[in-house]
Amino acid sequence: MPPVVSPVYLSEKQAAAYLAVSMSTVRRWRRARTGPNHFRFGGVLRYSRSDLDRFIGKFTNTAA
Repeated sequence: MPPVVSPVYLSEKQAAAYLAVSMSTVRRWRRARTGPNHFRFGGVLRYSRSDLDRFIGKFTNTAA
């Protein structure tokens, strides 16, 4: 059985699922320019997994 490979670049729907928020939240963040970095490749909106992880890290509190 071949290994399961996680995509490096995620669609808007996949990014919303990864962040555990709705697609409308991701869209609202993008319009407000407060969400994770994104880019268009061939007209298709994509989010890199590393950018999503950085975005999560900005809002993660760690015990001091």
